[in-house]
Amino acid sequence: MWKFILLLSLSVLLFIPADYAQSYGLRFSSHEAVQEKRTSLDLTSTGSLCIKKNTSLSFDLNFLPYKETYFGYVVRIITDSHQNIDLVYNQKERTFNFLIGENYSTAFVVDSAALFGQWTRIGIAFDVTGRQAAVSVNGRTIAHGPVKLPAGTCMHVFFGTNTYEGFQTVDIPPMNLRDIQVSEEGQVKYKWPLSENDGQIAVDVIAGKKAAIRNADWIGPKHRQWRMLQSWEINGNPSVAFDRDNEVLYVVSRDSLYDISFKQELKQALKLSQPLDSLMPGNQSVFNPFNHRLYNYYIDHQKAGTYDTVARKWDVSYAPDLLTVFWQANKFVSRTDSSLYVLLGYGQLQYKNKVQRYRFADKQWDSVATTGERMTPRYLAAAGATPNGDTTYVLGGYGSNSGNQVVNPRHYYDLVRYVVKDRAFHKIYQLPDPPTQFCFANSLVLDTDHKTWYALIFPDDKFNTTLQLIRGSLEIPGYTPLAGTIPYSFHDIKSFADLYYCKDSKQLVAVTLYTSKDNVTTVKVYTLEFPPELLTTDAALPVSSPFRWYYLLALPVLGLLVWWWKARRRQPVTVQPVVTAPGEKVVMPEPLPEPEMELLPEPDKRGHIFFFGPFEVQDKEGQDVTKFFTPLLKELFLLISIHTLRTGKGISSERLYATLWRDKSNKEAQNNRSVNMVKLKAILDKLGACAFVKEADRWSLQYAPSDIRMDLADFQQLLQAPRPFNKDRVRELLGILRRGAFLPDANYTWLEDIQSEISNAALTMLTDAAEQFPADAEFLIEIADSIFLFDPVNEEALRLKCSSLISLGRHSLAKAAFNKFTKEYLHMYGEEFPQVFTDFSGDK
Repeated sequence: MWKFILLLSLSVLLFIPADYAQSYGLRFSSHEAVQEKRTSLDLTSTGSLCIKKNTSLSFDLNFLPYKETYFGYVVRIITDSHQNIDLVYNQKERTFNFLIGENYSTAFVVDSAALFGQWTRIGIAFDVTGRQAAVSVNGRTIAHGPVKLPAGTCMHVFFGTNTYEGFQTVDIPPMNLRDIQVSEEGQVKYKWPLSENDGQIAVDVIAGKKAAIRNADWIGPKHRQWRMLQSWEINGNPSVAFDRDNEVLYVVSRDSLYDISFKQELKQALKLSQPLDSLMPGNQSVFNPFNHRLYNYYIDHQKAGTYDTVARKWDVSYAPDLLTVFWQANKFVSRTDSSLYVLLGYGQLQYKNKVQRYRFADKQWDSVATTGERMTPRYLAAAGATPNGDTTYVLGGYGSNSGNQVVNPRHYYDLVRYVVKDRAFHKIYQLPDPPTQFCFANSLVLDTDHKTWYALIFPDDKFNTTLQLIRGSLEIPGYTPLAGTIPYSFHDIKSFADLYYCKDSKQLVAVTLYTSKDNVTTVKVYTLEFPPELLTTDAALPVSSPFRWYYLLALPVLGLLVWWWKARRRQPVTVQPVVTAPGEKVVMPEPLPEPEMELLPEPDKRGHIFFFGPFEVQDKEGQDVTKFFTPLLKELFLLISIHTLRTGKGISSERLYATLWRDKSNKEAQNNRSVNMVKLKAILDKLGACAFVKEADRWSLQYAPSDIRMDLADFQQLLQAPRPFNKDRVRELLGILRRGAFLPDANYTWLEDIQSEISNAALTMLTDAAEQFPADAEFLIEIADSIFLFDPVNEEALRLKCSSLISLGRHSLAKAAFNKFTKEYLHMYGEEFPQVFTDFSGDK
């Protein structure tokens, strides 16, 4: 028995993957930042470095991938005799230049795969006797040259930028640095690991010598704390897809396609040339890595559409329907049979274990009859496929053995493998039940090299919760929590979370979606550098985390193994021991006492009527009821409601009849009005209290604002509010206008003047707001985008957007905005825009 325990314990220690060693170092902000925001490391801020014997300076270096500019100083050494010794990277030649003063220079190359993919050890050695300086790479001397080094020479050492008089530099390559050492006659005298987590000081671990840093960006926390990369709101029910090869996240909405490139950390929004007729709750999107196409599908309709990148539209349309019965279904694409597979899901009080398939070749759907072990019906599971999609792994979930929600639903913690070729499910193992129950985000990230998986988990019994990253083995049960937590608003079918891996840029990506009662979805995107690490004592879990994890060390692990060994001896049946995966620790999660936190505001439970952007009506449950408005009912409602909200007086019967039933007699018009008002009120009653009221021969709409919210009413209140607006008021205005111009798709003669008046009023408020906050570039971009909704060729909005983007260092986005404007101008006026980009960028 003890031999078994000893061997198993040793395996835990011996098979920890080398890739999972602690990550640390200093990241240097480079040409992507303005000069004063770039990074500088001064080793000699508390006193010069004086050398009496042969001395060497060495450090680990690598470059950040996917940056535009790589030119600049890695290190600059300045002696007290004002001689410079420099290591400079020349992007044009792709070489390092070793410079001594102005008289000596030599160039050498470091393999790009090593330079970008791993750490390279660079050394600069000073031979006091021979008065030589030499540079080495990974212990091999590359070049040496003459240098003035009398005994007692003192020097200043700078990495990155520096402000030393006469030797100032602002050009640096985007690089990471760690393990700086100064040695004298082979003995280490100073060592700066650069393993700090925050602050602007790095401390030498041998003598306590401090190095000063400007604009420090520490690497360690990037592997232990998630960073929010983007957050924005989208009307309707978007879905997400991930292109793993190009590392691009797509967010599909009804009228736009958003994408985030994680290599460049750029977000773009592209307006569709033809919006989707409907994008219903529960729709999903997927990127096929084998044909490089983006798809959107709605399982209940057995329909899938492909995105046309040239025409900027989808080749599918969905008719409005009831809610999906396949919420939170999992998916993967298989190269084996060129198909999309959709697994599991939930709807109408039933959990699913169905496997559905969409064949890309003939665009047909079918159901797959599975073999092997029975998959228990469930949803809120995580699924991840091998690179070719021949096998997928499904982990955990929530469901019931019968599939009926009424009959004993429970959490599952089993790992199951599905093989496409065999159409078979096979259970691999069962995780131990945790003290605090949890479910999973949609995807399982597989690391097939180390036979491990990564998943996001969360407790599903509260709205204000968090996502926690865990790692486990594909072969042996057990898991370890890693990194900090991510805030997550969980409301079952209103929420969605997913996890992806960027292999080239080495980071994990987490996406959360939450759709509020007013049918606005908040999309948040987070990144964590790979490999993720355990939170250390100086980087503890945030107070808001509902998880508290206690890690059992060697003796408790051995005790646990002894207990299982004895249990195996007592029972004749074969029981798989719950042990940790290689490199993993057994997890014993316990709940923290409920932290005091500020709750998110309750979702708005009112009905909603939207006049800005496409006309849309939603009931109290957030369901779209616009489809029940016939063209006549829609115009009748707009006539009464718009005249009521704008003037408070409503519309006269005479004008109402003349607009809608001019070919009818007065009696016939009255009959038509009565019948259609009854129909209209039946629809509006789904939203809340409302009534059509006639006073002095004028019809108006009366409603309870506590039951029904109309964005036109909110706009009118802002229009009458005192000016100037504060920032909260402006944000309220932007929130109303984000859906678009006032009823852009409504083509009624009686509406044209009203549309013009509202557009002018909106433009005036937006222009005034831009003048009030001239220093807030991000805010000005939002204002400019809203102006473009009403006036696509507004030159002042173009000037605002371009100058603001440039001030933020986003030159390419500014140029793209200008190009888009010129195309719109040409389309509208039939002639070229008479100005050039530099007129709007400030560049001359």
